[in-house]
Amino acid sequence: MGERLEEFRCLGIRGAAYRLGYEFYNRTRMRRLAEPVGVDRGEIPEECTLARWRSSRPGFLFPRETARDHGAVVKSLAGREGLEELFREAGEALRGKIRCFSRWPADFGDPVDWHRNPRKGVSWPSRDHWSAALSREDKCGDVKLTWEINRFPHLYAWVRAYSVTSDPGYVRGFVEQLSGWESANPYRAGVNWASGQEVAIRGMAWIFALYAFADDAVYTEEDFRRLLRLIRLHGEYIEGHIDFSRRSVRNNHLIGEALGLYLIGGCFPWFREAGRWKAAGRSLLEGECIRQFREDGGYCQSSHNYHRLALHYYLWACRLGECWGEPFPSAVYETIDISGAYFSSFLNERDGRLPNWGANDGALLNPWTFCDYSDFRPVLSAVRYLTSRKRAFPGGPWDEELLWLYGPGALHAPVHPYPSGSKSFPVSGLHVLRASGGDFGVLRCGRVTDRFGQADQLHLDLWWKGLNVAMDGGSFLYNDEPVFHRHFMGTSSHNTVAVDGRDQMLLYRRFKWLYWTDAKLLDWVSGEDGRPMAAKGEHSGYRRLPAGPVVHSRSVSFSPECAWTVEDRLLPERPGPHVYRLHWLLADFPNVVTEEGSAREIRLATPAGELSVRFSAVAGGAGSLQSTEWSVVRGDNGPDPRGWISRYYGERLPAFSVSLTVRSEGPVVFLTRFSAAACGAAA
Repeated sequence: MGERLEEFRCLGIRGAAYRLGYEFYNRTRMRRLAEPVGVDRGEIPEECTLARWRSSRPGFLFPRETARDHGAVVKSLAGREGLEELFREAGEALRGKIRCFSRWPADFGDPVDWHRNPRKGVSWPSRDHWSAALSREDKCGDVKLTWEINRFPHLYAWVRAYSVTSDPGYVRGFVEQLSGWESANPYRAGVNWASGQEVAIRGMAWIFALYAFADDAVYTEEDFRRLLRLIRLHGEYIEGHIDFSRRSVRNNHLIGEALGLYLIGGCFPWFREAGRWKAAGRSLLEGECIRQFREDGGYCQSSHNYHRLALHYYLWACRLGECWGEPFPSAVYETIDISGAYFSSFLNERDGRLPNWGANDGALLNPWTFCDYSDFRPVLSAVRYLTSRKRAFPGGPWDEELLWLYGPGALHAPVHPYPSGSKSFPVSGLHVLRASGGDFGVLRCGRVTDRFGQADQLHLDLWWKGLNVAMDGGSFLYNDEPVFHRHFMGTSSHNTVAVDGRDQMLLYRRFKWLYWTDAKLLDWVSGEDGRPMAAKGEHSGYRRLPAGPVVHSRSVSFSPECAWTVEDRLLPERPGPHVYRLHWLLADFPNVVTEEGSAREIRLATPAGELSVRFSAVAGGAGSLQSTEWSVVRGDNGPDPRGWISRYYGERLPAFSVSLTVRSEGPVVFLTRFSAAACGAAA
């Protein structure tokens, strides 16, 4: 009962009332009666012909007059190996084999089974009403594995390959798959109509392909009418269900759906509803959506990947506004500019990666460069250009994002990098201690202000010589293998201290944490005055323990002589037995573990040299440690999994989970030092 009350408190009275009414409407079949399968409310105007659209199409992201030059730029950015990989990916997609989450291949069949889960080899029912479609999850697995092909990410590969070859086979592939999709997905039936954001992302891909392919001779009036039918239904569906995202979700879902309305309304002014859709989408993008960004530049969802998705949505929106002669207000550009600067603060200059922080569902809205999914330079370069008409980096494959947004001319803009250095973001709760472009630490310490995230207070990501040596595990899967879902979301997978085997918050539903953790930064020294860089914070996530509350504080410091020193103090408010477990997830490099008295050392043989990590624990007061346990695990699949890293959705790879566990009735102090091996041996 207490958890139910806490859930209602988090939702608020209005939010809880709306959610109860929404669920009641869905589960009593009222929704199915009000929104019958296959029935829509509008028609496509006869005067909206392909010839008319070709001659008077509204402007779009990539300028029509420079489209013929795209292929040459793509070739120059790709090189021979890049082009071979692009053509291979595009060719496989013509046979129903696509790259999922910008990473791993999956076979959806030829012709495509639009309801297939390629991992389980089963298909979702295609005729269930959307409001009941997701109830088959126990048999069909993670719906995101099915939704991935229904987002049509492979269209971007087809457009890029077409720009180089002008091969009409890619156009035929598009129209054939669209025909198959229409037949397999009656309006409002099946899982592909169960999420407004999925509908919006799919519509964006279709419209992108339309602008690239519509002038090809093989593209017919019938093909165009089919797309119009589907796009209009997508607009109708988003408009009819966006209230759920506005009232109950209020995150990237709302931005995506608002953009969907703005895009469809602006690109197809012949639709009867176009003006209403466009105005509604724009209003949300200027108002409720932009308020999801924090004043220090962070994003409401406590996730770098969701932050990137939100920025990509706004890149589309702002660019479309410019194309249509209605630029967004300067306040929107200022917010995006601040957000880009925030994002760049966490960048590893060697490969463009950021810490693997927060929930990561594999979304990459613009998969149109030769960069890895984990490379954030494409979005940062595009944001820099949007807000300043300058590039963030010298020329490289990340420039292709600029090409598709602004045309070839943008690639000659002057380079003006984001400033680098140690920075603290107290609102978002991340704090960067940076010694160089590839040597930095990021401490998570801040209040939880949103329902969705991970129990990761005082987690520390460390990068040494461009290598992420102490890592955040990621997410893996949202809707399948629940033991791994709980592991990746929970405290035990993060580089912090768990007390009595508990998470810092209570995971009540799949994505809902209760009893949100309160954390605060106690000290911050950027190092600019010549002093060693340092940060200190504490959280009270363990105030509800049966044996009494415990406060965890962590100090992190860097000095060139002895690299990183991390001190954790666990202070119980009253004497009582507790189990304290310090955990580090280390990169999967060859290593040697040694023992020296009560201390342990693990030496990692990295490509940049040998790194020493030393661990110890002592009693923090007059008491003593009752027992000490040391453990190193790599890729454990047991009931309490350990030793996994997931940077790409649906993929997990081994890493080294190192833990030091002590039992004590009093305070405990853990000490961890990361340093070059020679320094570590002397410390």
